[in-house]
Amino acid sequence: MSPEWWALLHGFLATLFLMSFSGSYVELISPNLSSLKRLKLGVSLMALSSWAIFLTGTYAYIFYRAPVPGSARSRILAGTTPWVHTLLMELKEFSGAYVPAIAVLAVAIVFGWNYRLLSEPRLRQVLGVVLWAGMLWTLLAYGLGAYITKTAAI
Repeated sequence: MSPEWWALLHGFLATLFLMSFSGSYVELISPNLSSLKRLKLGVSLMALSSWAIFLTGTYAYIFYRAPVPGSARSRILAGTTPWVHTLLMELKEFSGAYVPAIAVLAVAIVFGWNYRLLSEPRLRQVLGVVLWAGMLWTLLAYGLGAYITKTAAI
């Protein structure tokens, strides 16, 4: 499969992650038995898609770091903002690994506490914070990835 297809798959999976996040978060607003089922589905989809995003992104990252003059890494380092690679891209290399861990934590909370989520608002607040942490971390990685793609598409 070509690098462009890997990047397309990576982006599609990110869209799936964003949709499952928003659906999961909405289910926390007024919980009932049917919303708990959808919440379980949503956080499970978040976890699965975040792992798939991480794996496809790790593979696509090979093309970013390729030691050739036309690679995004080479262009960023040779451009007017080499600090972007030195600081921000080093952050991106590792930040993608946190999102699947956060998503797995959300799954553990939902499946571990199960029906108690319906009656304990504090528990739903904790889950909401976990979901938002995963989303914000994803947006950080997304922004850095968009900068790479803008600099030199793979």
